[in-house]
Amino acid sequence: MTPPTVVPTAPSRLFQRHWMWWFMVATLVIVAAVRLRLLNLPLERDEGEYAYAGQLMLQGIPPYQMAYNMKFPGTYASYAIIMGLLGRTFGQTPAGIHFGLLCLTTLTALMLFWLGKKMLDETAGAVAASAYTVLAACPSMLGLAGHATHFCAFFATAGLCAMWLARQNGNRLIVLVAGLLFGTAVLMKQHAALVALWALLAWLAWCFRKTEISIGKRLVAIAIFGAGIVLPFALCCLILWQAGVFGKFWFWTVKYGWQYASVVPLDQAPGLFWEGVRLVTVRCSLIWLIAGAGLVWLWLDERLRPSRRWFLGFCLASMLAVCPDFYFRKHYFLITLPAVALLAGCAVSTASRRWAQKNWASWLSGWPVWVWVAAIAFTIAANRDIWFRMTPARATLVIYGDDPFGQAAIMAKYIQLNSPPDARVAVMGSEPEIYFLARRHSATGYLYTYPLMEPQPFARKMQDDMINEIETNAPEFVIFADNPLFSWARQPDSNPWIFEWWNSYQTNYVRVGLVDVVSHSATVFRFGAEDAARYGKIRGLGLETFQRK
Repeated sequence: MTPPTVVPTAPSRLFQRHWMWWFMVATLVIVAAVRLRLLNLPLERDEGEYAYAGQLMLQGIPPYQMAYNMKFPGTYASYAIIMGLLGRTFGQTPAGIHFGLLCLTTLTALMLFWLGKKMLDETAGAVAASAYTVLAACPSMLGLAGHATHFCAFFATAGLCAMWLARQNGNRLIVLVAGLLFGTAVLMKQHAALVALWALLAWLAWCFRKTEISIGKRLVAIAIFGAGIVLPFALCCLILWQAGVFGKFWFWTVKYGWQYASVVPLDQAPGLFWEGVRLVTVRCSLIWLIAGAGLVWLWLDERLRPSRRWFLGFCLASMLAVCPDFYFRKHYFLITLPAVALLAGCAVSTASRRWAQKNWASWLSGWPVWVWVAAIAFTIAANRDIWFRMTPARATLVIYGDDPFGQAAIMAKYIQLNSPPDARVAVMGSEPEIYFLARRHSATGYLYTYPLMEPQPFARKMQDDMINEIETNAPEFVIFADNPLFSWARQPDSNPWIFEWWNSYQTNYVRVGLVDVVSHSATVFRFGAEDAARYGKIRGLGLETFQRK
């Protein structure tokens, strides 16, 4: 007798046919659950800067008026939009910012799925999306925090998708949108200018290869794309000029920015680069290795012939975008993740296709996909303590060491409860998150004191400016960061003038609170003038709060 044939049900056929799509969705859900669990992760310095500047923008105060920094204001505006949209649900809180980041990274992953599917197939898209969402949340790249490079990656990916469509149909509106998106990526952080430059050169090359189109139409397409890239920056300059802060914007982002980018000697760059690569790949090395294999596999896939050079150019530009100032900080590598994710998708899709064409053992035909699943599982397991077990405060300690980000939130709460809403606050150190969390305006625009310690020609003038602003505004509270390495970046040749001034000026204040991070397991808090006086000097790394007499 012939055994009965079991016919797969419609749901089972759907799962079998699109199981990589379901794997991608499962990965997105897992990482979303991680980010939701850690919504209350304390803000770190960069987040504090963006959040405070965004908070000021929501109050009608333009960037660079009360908050100085060398970054373009795109990420400030993005934070303001996030807080504006999510204000009713979360308020202006770390949770709201991190929920906005969750939405941003998920949208980036979905765009990479679409692009990978267009370039190759559904497998490539699913691999790219899962790669990006996992890597973008890796603590080794500080991915749980809302860095400017996350926003660069979002707009660069959106520009890449629009550029792909423009290459297919040449629609002028889509061409303009692609240029605008790449130009907006530059406003998030200047590093993305290299990606925008590649996009312009790639568009020029594509237009000149289209000999079937008249030269006039090609020149118009080039002009539209170039105008789209330039327009966001031009509008930014116009808005800041009308707000009366263009001079400060130009000084900080161009004049000082140039000095900042030239501090690290060229001969140190290779060592710093490889050290940066080592740090960011430490717990996700398998994904990076598979992406590296994609650089080889893409030459073996005929499906990529029309877009191979275009894609390689994007990968190269993304990697160069990490390099302009030679600092190679961990979060700088976030801008490379769209390229890394697409390379991983290329590796898995091409390997699977070529193996299937060999008609070898059917039980081995899907080995590239299973290797990818194992790589994702290994990466999730490697980050399981921070992602699934630790409290937000503990996770911050593990990721950032003894930096007092969680403690800064407590000091900010103390100031908020013990001062009127119009009180001014000055932070002697690089802890801008205090201004945002305390909901108080800064008495000085110097959110960071790193420039004051650097070997650059503006350092002494910056110290004098900060001193003058504090003396003029007479803040109700002054927070001094006893953290010479992380909050000041003080060097042996740094000008000590501002510390000498503070030793004299603090006689106008009384210490009313402190936090002392003595070790990883011991943190001391003291509030009230008597308790703070009895404690004496800070023994580890900490923050001291002084109130005006």
